[in-house]
Amino acid sequence: MKSLRTALHRIAALFTKTRAERDLDAEMQAHLALHIEDNLRAGMSPQQARREALTKLGGLEQTKESVRERRNLPWLESLLQDLRFGARTLRRSPGFTLVAVLTLALGVGANTAIFSVVNAILLHPLPYPNADRLAIIWSAWGKESRGPASGPELIQLRQRSRSFEEIAGIWVTSGAITGNAEPEQVRVGRVTANFLPLLVEKPQLGRLFATGEDRSGSPPQAILTDGLWRRQFGANPGIVGQIARLNGNNFTVVGVLPRDFQLLFPNGSSVPPDVQIFVPFLSDLENESRDQGYIRMIGRLRRGVTPMQAQAEAESIAAQLRSEFKDFSEQGLHLTVLLLQGDDVSAVRPAILSLFAAVGLVLLIACANVTNLLLSRTASRRREVALRSALGANRNRIVRQLLTESVLLGCLGGVAALGIGWISLQAMLSLEPAGIVRLIAVRLDASVLIFTFVLSVITAVLFGLAPALSAAREDLIEVVKEGGRSATPRNRYFRQLLIVGEVSLGFMLLAGTGLMVRTFISLLRVDPGFQSENALTFQLAFPGSRYRSVDSVNNFLKVFTAKLAALPGTQSVGGVSHLPLDEGLPNWYSYYWPEGAPVEQQNTVMADHRSTLPGYFRSIGATLLAGREFVETDDAVHTHVAIVDDTLAEQTWPLQNPIGKKLSVEDSPAGVYQFIREQVVVIGVVRHIQSHSLTSKGRGQIYLPFALAPRPQVSFVVRTTAPISTFAAYVSNEVKLLDKDLPVSNLRPQQEFVDTARAQTRFVTVLMAALAIVALLLAGIGIYGVTSYSVAQRKDEFAIRLAFGARSADIRGLVLRQSVWPVILGIVIGLPLAVALTPMLAGLLYGVRPGDPLTLILISAFLATVGVVASYLPARRVTRTDPMVTLRYD
Repeated sequence: MKSLRTALHRIAALFTKTRAERDLDAEMQAHLALHIEDNLRAGMSPQQARREALTKLGGLEQTKESVRERRNLPWLESLLQDLRFGARTLRRSPGFTLVAVLTLALGVGANTAIFSVVNAILLHPLPYPNADRLAIIWSAWGKESRGPASGPELIQLRQRSRSFEEIAGIWVTSGAITGNAEPEQVRVGRVTANFLPLLVEKPQLGRLFATGEDRSGSPPQAILTDGLWRRQFGANPGIVGQIARLNGNNFTVVGVLPRDFQLLFPNGSSVPPDVQIFVPFLSDLENESRDQGYIRMIGRLRRGVTPMQAQAEAESIAAQLRSEFKDFSEQGLHLTVLLLQGDDVSAVRPAILSLFAAVGLVLLIACANVTNLLLSRTASRRREVALRSALGANRNRIVRQLLTESVLLGCLGGVAALGIGWISLQAMLSLEPAGIVRLIAVRLDASVLIFTFVLSVITAVLFGLAPALSAAREDLIEVVKEGGRSATPRNRYFRQLLIVGEVSLGFMLLAGTGLMVRTFISLLRVDPGFQSENALTFQLAFPGSRYRSVDSVNNFLKVFTAKLAALPGTQSVGGVSHLPLDEGLPNWYSYYWPEGAPVEQQNTVMADHRSTLPGYFRSIGATLLAGREFVETDDAVHTHVAIVDDTLAEQTWPLQNPIGKKLSVEDSPAGVYQFIREQVVVIGVVRHIQSHSLTSKGRGQIYLPFALAPRPQVSFVVRTTAPISTFAAYVSNEVKLLDKDLPVSNLRPQQEFVDTARAQTRFVTVLMAALAIVALLLAGIGIYGVTSYSVAQRKDEFAIRLAFGARSADIRGLVLRQSVWPVILGIVIGLPLAVALTPMLAGLLYGVRPGDPLTLILISAFLATVGVVASYLPARRVTRTDPMVTLRYD
């Protein structure tokens, strides 16, 4: 209780400090007067009486300080005092403060921006309930390790698994919403009834699907996303229970999903984030074909079950299915279980972590720069520090004061860093990198603010510790003898070592940037197998309720393509089921084998299958290497034919002419998705088209006539000399004339798909280049600053040399020799570090190898040039000054 009263009394004393100081001064003066009076009565002179009185009291200020420590909270009082003194000191040196704060703001701000991305994408859980227990289940068969599942496979896994609470599935296709506003083509998620409950706690309106509502015979129902509800239904709060017409069929709306709902599935899953309407499968999945995989499975692990345990069980179930069912045995079925959180970001994790490492290097360079600034400033304050030591300040007190100034500087830099971090973040968002869907969720939230504050304080201590300890070690006698005009050799060497560190760190960052720049240049030179210039693309989806037969779709396509061909500027018209580099629809791939292949080779190799219209290869700008393109008579009535790419032809018939050869493929001449296996005759060979990526060749490709493999949607390609915007209006009008309820979607130049394929590499390259420029600027400033300070300290020496006849070139050469060696040493150290670390970028590179000699040589030469220029400028300045003026004023 007593200690509590004492603490409260000391806290209260902080608010009555002025009065307390006045009372303390009066009391000390009274004590002093009494002692002086006693000494005078003892026969001392007035001067001796006062001196003896002060000695007895132990010094007025020392005694006052002792009283203050007993009266107040000494550590808090001392801290406030240090802060006030530090603020005054920084205010007296605005130039130094501005440079230091901006340097720190660049380093910490860049880290703030990148950490906000790391935090949102890698650290924050997915925005789903129990996200840490959600897993995606991949089917692996043949050489395909990340494939979809069939309906029977999903049902069997659900029935046999004990590791999962729920296992659900989704298949994404397209459809047309009509009957409300303008017709709109939308992405449709066909799901099991338990799919959405895994990802949504509750809808904003209505309900989710109930158990059993995905079975055949159940009433058609639909759940809308918030965006579709607002666009097509005017955000009607009474939408639940109303009818939505999808593909000409009526679906009862039972719910609307939350506004921020988004599907976040891994790349390659064919589940895009912008699915706009969900409907149940309305089929008995267990009775479907076991060899038709199209469903993506996710599940929620039971509490306490690890992914490794779930993987072991899934593989055991796959072995059971292979032993019990011939279809699964022929496919070589295996199952892979991966946490959704990790698999979702697996493709972008290397890029984000590489950027985070790069901003860490920038921060270290910024710290080295500010440390150099503080060392130079501390050298100019040597007499001040010596004087404080002479007046009784101990080493710890001096170190604490200088560290307080550094922390204050760090806090100012942290505040400025928030502004730079926000600007940097907006610049990153504007790049819109493909594959980083969750970038939209990136923001400067509380965790990012805490990160910035902690990083600023740690950085402040890091760059302030060396100068503070250096100042506290100064010898008072030596400082007085030197007159405070020169720094100690120890400090000079330490500043040069900091330059070595800056250059070596900058070398590593520039090496990574150089490799990314060369990768992006390689991407720009990639031949995708088609010509994207002057090609307009758009998509039509044919609802089965109105286009019930293959002939009805074919008749529409013939009339429509004829109208498009007659439009001004049209050079050619074609269509395909899956546009190159458009990952918006589930990929279609299946086994194939040549005529006469033995049974053991018949389910081993897959190819991408594409349904095409006549004129497609000419319109997309593909190269026909042999044979001919499709014509109108390539249909189900005549000989069934196919065109293959050169990759498949070389693998299947090496050193042979593939024209006239027969292939076993899956097509569906009777209707959409009514697959059968039959022999087709190869009539042409085209150069391989980069369908999924610019950097990966992928599978071989088989092209079938639309009449043999009809699909519910067609992506048209029109090569035109007319402006893209003008031709787009023509297309919309022509479609409306033929079918007013048939929406046109994804109307865009083919070049946009190519740009999107380059977007992630462009994102990483631009950011690393920006960071490299900042690092190079900081390193250049650091070299210039250290050289300028060294030259300023030796200006008398140089003036005397010049006065005695030394040439200016000799002085510049002397400065350069002494200033450039830390740069050369930094390059020598940075080179092996870059060779050792650049393999971490291997997954991001294309067309260039980690540790590429040409890149490293160019960077070495560039950094050496920057070092020479930064050292030459101060050397030239000192030789252009009249030595007589220097000596006269010094």
